[in-house]
Amino acid sequence: MVPKHKTTTMQNIDNPGIRQLAAGLAAREFRCADLVEERLGLALDAQGVFTSLTDGAMDAARAVDKRRATGKAGPLEGVPVTLKDLYNVRGEMTLAGSNVLRYDAQVQSTDAEVVGYLRDAGLLFLGRTNMSEFAFSGMGLNPHYAPLYSVWDRETGRLPGGSSSGSAVSVALGIVPGSLGSDTAGSCRIPAAFNGIVGVKPSYGRLSLKGVYPLSPTSDAPGPLAVDVDSCFLLDRLMDGRWQGEIPVLEQAGTEGVRLRVPEGVVMSELDREVSEAFAAALRRLENAGITVESSPMPVVDDCVRMFLERSVVGFEAWRDHGERLDSRGNEYDPYVRQRMSQGRHVSAEEQESRYRDKAELIRRFNEDFGAGGETALVYPTVCCIPPAVSETFDPERIGKVNLRCLRNTAAVNYFDGCSISLPCHPGGTAPVGLMLSMPHGHDAELYRLAATVEAILDAGSG
Repeated sequence: MVPKHKTTTMQNIDNPGIRQLAAGLAAREFRCADLVEERLGLALDAQGVFTSLTDGAMDAARAVDKRRATGKAGPLEGVPVTLKDLYNVRGEMTLAGSNVLRYDAQVQSTDAEVVGYLRDAGLLFLGRTNMSEFAFSGMGLNPHYAPLYSVWDRETGRLPGGSSSGSAVSVALGIVPGSLGSDTAGSCRIPAAFNGIVGVKPSYGRLSLKGVYPLSPTSDAPGPLAVDVDSCFLLDRLMDGRWQGEIPVLEQAGTEGVRLRVPEGVVMSELDREVSEAFAAALRRLENAGITVESSPMPVVDDCVRMFLERSVVGFEAWRDHGERLDSRGNEYDPYVRQRMSQGRHVSAEEQESRYRDKAELIRRFNEDFGAGGETALVYPTVCCIPPAVSETFDPERIGKVNLRCLRNTAAVNYFDGCSISLPCHPGGTAPVGLMLSMPHGHDAELYRLAATVEAILDAGSG
């Protein structure tokens, strides 16, 4: 029998992870065709989550069942996932959540490299998910598609977080156990936090961007979103091309000697009450489990936030790629995205080179500072606020402040070039809050092991 899913409240969804679904399929506890039929039904009822559903998904599922019956199916074959609408998929067009690309978009003949790795492992693509147009917003709004909301407090209608909004909601609603998003300044972690799931920003350059529609080639990072750390880990292992045909095991780091550093300063300022309370309670649980938590100033983190807010490297790159199209068809863009991209017009090439140099210096300073106090990782709230009401974005004078409030904390990691993961840390039935663990560039494996430990502690105390 296919596992059933509650879709009324975020906290009560019974959504098995990738490993659990794979085990059920391998044991033939349920058919892949039944699983995909159920999930397609949920997808059809999910307003605004998808830009398109995959033609032939049911045929692919039946083919998996035939291979399973003859013992020829791989261990992950038949597990459904979704893909953010900036990944190339053979036989489909990549529109990056836009309307304007419909004029010249081509049907792709090949998959994005990371998508190809998932296909090779037998994962099924249920559909392409909605996103902030061209991935240029932390809110998740997109006027070209039906409204999309966080799974929490749907009566009010709250931001789903962006830019990987549909990816996060497709997981949080129990449609799929995992999805591929991307993270340039928080675009995996913000929607994960706003929907009570897990989202990862890998170290820049570790996972291939070939076949992924760019926003900022110097900052973009493809990353997983999923129901748990283990499912993100499995997607990550597939995406990096190291898949050896057997399901790898994620070992926990344990608590002995783990020291978490809370960087006092900007990222701990102006927190919503719900965020402050949930984060403090989570830290107490970690300390009770034997993890050392210490707070101290870390000026380089503040400087990373300041650079993102005042001298972002993304605007110039976005204008360079979209300027000509904005001049000829700007009225077909999301007005807010158009406004943000147009700001890049005023950044000279010389100024951009200066920004690249300053970012490189921030990376050097962070790597020099990190670990000086013996810390294993940084920890602070993923987003300083709970999901804002969509109505807060109706005022053109206010929307920019809402967007930057969503992005402020996550963007710091992209400017010190680290790897980072957001875990839900709020009590069941309350506003979603993310706890973010971050490490320097290249420490992704250690980050996953630590995150698995922290997740187990938080889950044990969630009741």
